[in-house]
Amino acid sequence: NFISLAISMYNINKNVPQAGQIVLAEGMDVIKAVSNALKDNKITQAEKNAIVAEIQQFSKATIKMLDSIKIPK
Repeated sequence: NFISLAISMYNINKNVPQAGQIVLAEGMDVIKAVSNALKDNKITQAEKNAIVAEIQQFSKATIKMLDSIKIPK
C-alpha cells in the first residue's frame, strides 16, 4: 500500500501547479498528525491542538488556491 501511495502522490504532484502541491502537502500533514495521534488510541490535548493547527494550515492553503483560480466569463 505504501508503494502504491507513493506512486500515486508522485503522479499527482508532477501534473499539479505549485498551489495544488502546497494543498496536497498540507493534506498529507493533516493525515500524519491524525495518524500519530491515534497510534495509542488516545488523543491528548497537545495532539488535538496539533491536528487543529494542521487543518487550519490546510484550509488556508486550499482557500488561497481556490481564490487564484480564474473562471472564464
